[in-house]
Amino acid sequence: METKKQQLNFLSKRAESNFALILYRLVNTGSFFVLAVCFCLLFHASSIEASINAGKIYQLQQRLIDNPRDIEAHLNLAMEYSLANNFVKAVEAYFMVLRIDPDNFHAYNNLGILYKKSGQYRDSLHCYKQAERLNPDSYWVPYNMGLCYESMGRMQEARESYGRALSLNPSFTQALQRLRALSESGESVPPLPGLEESQIYLVDSATGQPRAYGQPEGATPSADQAKLAKVDNKTAPQKVAPAPAPEKISDRLQKEREIRKEGAAYRTSRKGPVASIFNQAMEALDSDNIERALELYVSCIIAERDFLAEPENGLIRKGLEHLKDRPNRMPNGIFYRGLLIYISGNLDLAVPDLKNFLASVGGKPGTNSQFVSEAGRIIERYEADIAAREALAKEKADALAAARAAAVASAQNSSTGTEDTDKARPSDFVLKRMNVDQIIEEADRLSRESRLNDAVAVLETGLSSEPDDLRLLMKSANAYTDMLLLKGDQEAGKMALARFEKVFAKAPENSREWAVSQEMITELKKRVR
Repeated sequence: METKKQQLNFLSKRAESNFALILYRLVNTGSFFVLAVCFCLLFHASSIEASINAGKIYQLQQRLIDNPRDIEAHLNLAMEYSLANNFVKAVEAYFMVLRIDPDNFHAYNNLGILYKKSGQYRDSLHCYKQAERLNPDSYWVPYNMGLCYESMGRMQEARESYGRALSLNPSFTQALQRLRALSESGESVPPLPGLEESQIYLVDSATGQPRAYGQPEGATPSADQAKLAKVDNKTAPQKVAPAPAPEKISDRLQKEREIRKEGAAYRTSRKGPVASIFNQAMEALDSDNIERALELYVSCIIAERDFLAEPENGLIRKGLEHLKDRPNRMPNGIFYRGLLIYISGNLDLAVPDLKNFLASVGGKPGTNSQFVSEAGRIIERYEADIAAREALAKEKADALAAARAAAVASAQNSSTGTEDTDKARPSDFVLKRMNVDQIIEEADRLSRESRLNDAVAVLETGLSSEPDDLRLLMKSANAYTDMLLLKGDQEAGKMALARFEKVFAKAPENSREWAVSQEMITELKKRVR
């Protein structure tokens, strides 16, 4: 497979050859005047565009001289750098926004776009997850995540991301088109849309949803609008669309009836026997036969989990309302309710229903074996998660108890005058010649002697040589955490938080370091002021 650089070189050479052919024909036909006019027009258009962009950048820089904490100016400056293809400057501007406002949704979202464009997919996903945490109602973020997963070849996760985007906005056509493209492509990977037709460069809006740069408030960006967004923004200011009038209940009901008539909108584009069951479930939903729709939908997703990415058109909500207080109104209703709660993302509430289901069937003849297997699988996963959390909590408690005991012992030794003369820590000259294992061993010794400041200094010296070593980062983060817990040092707490965030970004997903850092980030954010 050709690399991206090889493809670009090929396209550049092809463009050069086409241009040379045109030039040759013009010269042979004596069209020197036409040739001169073409060159003038091209040069004039490019110079005008560059001057407009440079002028906007200069104006924004002047604003920032007057007010260096102007977040809106930083965001617009990053946008102008992005449109000028100066991605390094754009990333720097977004980092400046995050220094001023660490929870700025639009900085994280646009950083994800830039990282994805440059092929830094893990960094892109990290930024999108931060943006999703800050604004879980944004349907653009899971859509952008889906594009990133597609670029990585992780098609199932891309489908799930598009499904989440559609669940937040069922009329989001870009996500629906990508889902259909993935479903109809078979084993071949469908081409991704270009930047202008897909994620666009997004900016702030009063609604909390991102919008295209230069696009009016309240408008949903389409592919054609996205293509023109860059040009339109440079030539004329956009007018803000007026707020829509409240929709009448009668009009809304009429729209729903019209949508129900368009049965294709509620159907999957997949093929096969499971897809047929899914379509039958949607037909039962259209006719308000909730119990039949539930039976078909659950059997469909148990048989093929990919259908969880398909829009369920409100079936889960209606099913939970139907079974909320009376799960026994349909056979195996307690199982259906537990499974729907689990699909909705609340595992803690789903497990009691599934346990009650298994206790009620208890090997009775005629019991649906698929339901029993599915309930057992979910409960097993839940108990494994509980055990992992308890083990992690015990590990943290043991570490904290050991640190406190060492501190008490050190204080007692100091008060009685029986403390041994501490061995001096090695000099920086010696430390720089140690390997990672020796650095960690020395830091552990100093920690056991309750010399946390010396242990931190040793680890910092090691990190100056190996800044990305996960073991050193974890040891450093734990040492700073001990200083926060034992001495109440808030600055040490901030350093611990920064180190755990770096470990979370660099450690493989679902690894021990990744899980521990995720838990510690949550805990430290509660403690650090």
